[in-house]
Amino acid sequence: MKQVSLFLIVTLVASISTLGQGQAVEDRALRIAVESRPPTYGNPYTQALPSILHTLFPVFDALTLLGDGGEVLPNLAESYERIDDLIWRFVLRSDVAFANGEPFDAASFKRNLDYLLSDEGQTTYASSLIPTVDRIEVEDEFSLLIVTKTPDAILPRRMSTIIAVPADAWDDLGPSEFGLSPIGSGPYQIIDWGESDGILDYEAFVESWHGPPGISRVEAFIQAEGVARSQALLSGQIDMAMNAGIDELDYLESLGMTVQSVVTPVVGSLAFSNQDPTSPFSDVRVRQAFNYAIDREGIAKFIFAGLVEPTGQGTIPGVYGHNSDVKSYPYDPERAQALLADAGYQGGLELSARVTPGPPVMSILYQKVAQDLAAIGVQLDIQFAQGPSWVQMWFSGDWKGADLLSSAWSNTTFMDAARGFETYSCLRPNPFFCEPSIAGSIESVAGEFDADVRLAMLKDISKRMHDLAPVVYLFPTTNNLVYTSEITGLEFVGIRALLESLRFIDQ
Repeated sequence: MKQVSLFLIVTLVASISTLGQGQAVEDRALRIAVESRPPTYGNPYTQALPSILHTLFPVFDALTLLGDGGEVLPNLAESYERIDDLIWRFVLRSDVAFANGEPFDAASFKRNLDYLLSDEGQTTYASSLIPTVDRIEVEDEFSLLIVTKTPDAILPRRMSTIIAVPADAWDDLGPSEFGLSPIGSGPYQIIDWGESDGILDYEAFVESWHGPPGISRVEAFIQAEGVARSQALLSGQIDMAMNAGIDELDYLESLGMTVQSVVTPVVGSLAFSNQDPTSPFSDVRVRQAFNYAIDREGIAKFIFAGLVEPTGQGTIPGVYGHNSDVKSYPYDPERAQALLADAGYQGGLELSARVTPGPPVMSILYQKVAQDLAAIGVQLDIQFAQGPSWVQMWFSGDWKGADLLSSAWSNTTFMDAARGFETYSCLRPNPFFCEPSIAGSIESVAGEFDADVRLAMLKDISKRMHDLAPVVYLFPTTNNLVYTSEITGLEFVGIRALLESLRFIDQ
């Protein structure tokens, strides 16, 4: 592994301490290293929570939760039912209170949703996740009705993304101040954002309906570099690291640490735009040629260390609508060249791509993609687009002259294939890829409540999207957690790691 020599040096010069030495077990803090602080701190409505261990997961709850197979599980809502095509009833738990003492009930959650439907709330990310919600009605203290504008088969999934906050505190503090002093119903509360020392401090909310967590205090160290997170593990500065580098995992495991790698329902890709009829990507043969040109098996083995498998669709198993019969495009450069020639590009192409910076492994991936395309006569100039620039291109549909744009089929939010299909279709605002023949099928899925019929529809669309090739399909992303032998008990629900399940081994 590339980093082994570095780690050997580290282990020779660092004092690998016994975690918590000289400190009583009951007073010991769980020390974890995470990649970043949330961009808007503790405001849950202005950001997505995509990773397996987001810093806000231990603080907040939603009505529902997505399980291991993408199924909808009860959470703050004990149950839900569809009354008719437009009305859903949610029956809430009666034993929930927020950390500031405010009660959780139907009236308080209605105020949360009313905010998201207000003019101010509609500018938030969370509001974009409930576009079909029309109004909310309180039926009784712990029962509410959600009325939609149009039939919405995935409303219970949508409710897994809408965080419950104490409505009085939200109104009193306002979004910005609430973000600095977040209040939830989860097993932990953030008491210090680490502005002075880079360490987020959590303490247990022992009255949480979840019950007291296994470890009462948590310190989250902000460390952007994967190598530095691994070094902190080796030197005994932390107990757990989020997303150590792929090259480091075998070495860390050889030292007796536990490595938990999770394939997430976010599939990386390079998106095509077919909006310009003169673009080569208006021809499906060119789009398919790009997919046949990529040696995914080699990339999976040598770049991703076998942690992921090639895919030919925007979902992974466990996402509702995943089609196990749809396989990755095989590596067939001769077929790719023939398709380019049939489309009139036997002389090759010179194109450009804009991709977001990421961990070193992603730079290597993009270099290999460019190398494989060069082998079929396509010269691809890959340039990095910093976050704000990429976001502007992604949402506006104006790619600033680029021919391809890095993208992701993100199914983390709902664990349902329909949302990704909408993104790569005419139904998306400012669409970059539009195929009218499939847009109607995607639209019909939203109003289909028969689970078997809906699943068959989604699988059919997945096959058709594979053949249309709106993107160069690449790989699902992986997250990993690495932790020392001092801690045990890690549990997952879906892809979410439960921090509250951890214990020190000698507890």
